[in-house]
Amino acid sequence: VSGVMFKCVVSLLALSALAIGGVEAQHKQQVVCYLGSWAVYRPGAGKFNIEDIDPTLCTSLIYSFIGINETTYTIKSLDPEYDINRKALERFVNMKSLNPRLKVLVAVGGWTEGSTKYSAMAKDHINRKAFINSAVQFIQQHKLDGLDLDWEYPANRGGEPEDKENFVELVKELRKEFNKYGWMLTAAMAAGKSTVETAYDIDDLAEELDFIHIMAYDYHGKWDGKTGHNAPLYPREDESDDEKVLNVDATVRLYLEKGAPANKLLLGVGLYGRTFLLNDPNTPGISAPSQPSAFAGPYTREDGFLGYNEICEKQRTEAGAWNIIWQKAHQVPYMFRDNMWVGYDDDISLTLKVAYAQRLGLGGIMIWSIDTDDFTGACSSKNIRFPMLRAVNQALTTNADKRPKPGQPKPVLPVAPISPVQPIQPTQPVQPIQPVQPVQPVQPVQPVQPVQPVQPVQPVQPIQPVAPVRPVPPITPVPPKPVE
Repeated sequence: VSGVMFKCVVSLLALSALAIGGVEAQHKQQVVCYLGSWAVYRPGAGKFNIEDIDPTLCTSLIYSFIGINETTYTIKSLDPEYDINRKALERFVNMKSLNPRLKVLVAVGGWTEGSTKYSAMAKDHINRKAFINSAVQFIQQHKLDGLDLDWEYPANRGGEPEDKENFVELVKELRKEFNKYGWMLTAAMAAGKSTVETAYDIDDLAEELDFIHIMAYDYHGKWDGKTGHNAPLYPREDESDDEKVLNVDATVRLYLEKGAPANKLLLGVGLYGRTFLLNDPNTPGISAPSQPSAFAGPYTREDGFLGYNEICEKQRTEAGAWNIIWQKAHQVPYMFRDNMWVGYDDDISLTLKVAYAQRLGLGGIMIWSIDTDDFTGACSSKNIRFPMLRAVNQALTTNADKRPKPGQPKPVLPVAPISPVQPIQPTQPVQPIQPVQPVQPVQPVQPVQPVQPVQPVQPVQPIQPVAPVRPVPPITPVPPKPVE
C-alpha cells in the first residue's frame, strides 16, 4: 500500500507543477500529435472537436486520415462532409494562429485504407507522379506544412515483395518535390519485427524522411487469446523468444541496428489500452487465458480498446473496484476487475518511456492520439486537460540531461530500465490515481498505429485504426491485429 501512496503523491505533485508552470518550450525535442478526425462522432464526453486541441502542447499536429483513389492514385478526402464542408481541415490548420511555431500535416493511409492501392501506386513511375502531384496540390490548397505517410504496410496486407524498394523510390521522389517548398515529409512505421524487415529499407528511408514515427504499441491484444500489455517497455524473463521482441526496447533497437539515426526516430506512445475478458477471474495476471472477444468503452465503442479518458473515468467513478498492478519487468501498469482486464500506459510509464527515448538521443515522442487523452480534465481534481500529453512534455524537460552529449559514445543497448518511481505492486484494489505527469498509441490508426484502431495508428501488427466512413464514422485509432 505504501507503494501506491508514493505513486499518488508523485502524480499529484507532477500535476501541480504543470498547473503552475505549464510545459511550453522547455525542451528541444519533437512532440508529434495525431488526431483521429472521426473522434468528432463519438458520443457525450468523448466527442472531440478541432477546437478541443491545445496546440501549445505539440510541435506538430497530424490530421488523420486522407486516402487515395484506387484507379487514379490521387489523394482524396475520406470524409469530405467533415474535412471540407464543415471546414475541419481549415480549422485544424488555423491552430497555427495559437502557436506560430506549430507544424501542421495530414496523414495519408491508415489501417482501413489497406496496402493494395499503395502497392499499385508505388510500383509505377506514372502512378507515383500522379500521387505526388495531387499531394502537392492538396498541401497547397489547404496550407499545410507537409505530409505523413501511413502505408500499412509495404509488402504486407495485400502488398508485394517489391514494395520495400518501391516505397524508397516513392519517398525519394516526394522528397525531391517537397524540397522546392520546404515541406516536411514523415512516415508512421510498424513495430513488429517481421513487418519491419519485409516492409522497410530503413537507412535509405531515414536519409529522405524528416522523422520516422515508430508505432510502438499494439504488441498484444485480444487476438492473442491471453492477456498481454499493449506496449511493454522491456520483456519479461519468462517470455518465449518470439514474445521477447514484442516490446518498445526491442523495436527501437531494431531500427537503430538497421541504420536509422537516433535523432530521426520518434517513439510512438498510445494514449489507450487493450482490453480482455478473462476465462477465469481468479487468474488475472499477465498471460492469463482470455476470451476471443473483449469489452469496449462508452465513447470509443471498439471491442478490445479503451481510450485513456475511458480508463481514468473508470478509475474515478468505480473507485476501489479496480485492482491496479505495476508490472515491474514491463515497466507498465495494468488493471482488472472481475473478468475485465486492461493493459495501458499512465503518467508513470510514459515518463519511463520518455526517459528511455532521451537516454538514447531519440528525436522525440509521437502521440497516438490526443483525442483519447483526458482532454476535458474530468479525471483531475483541478480540471487539468491533457494530463498524459503534459506528462510527456514534462518528462522530456526533466530528462533532457540524459541525452547523449556531442562527441559522446553512443549508449550501449539495451538500455537498463530507468525508474523515476519505485515500481508498485498492489494486490488489493487501490484507489485510482488521477493521471498525471510523468508520461504516456497510437494509426497514425497507428495504431502500431496512428488508434487510434480505429484508425491509427498505429498497431504493431495487430489491428490498426479504422478510417471514418460516411455516413457511419469509424471509431477509434489503434486497430488490433496480431503482430507478425
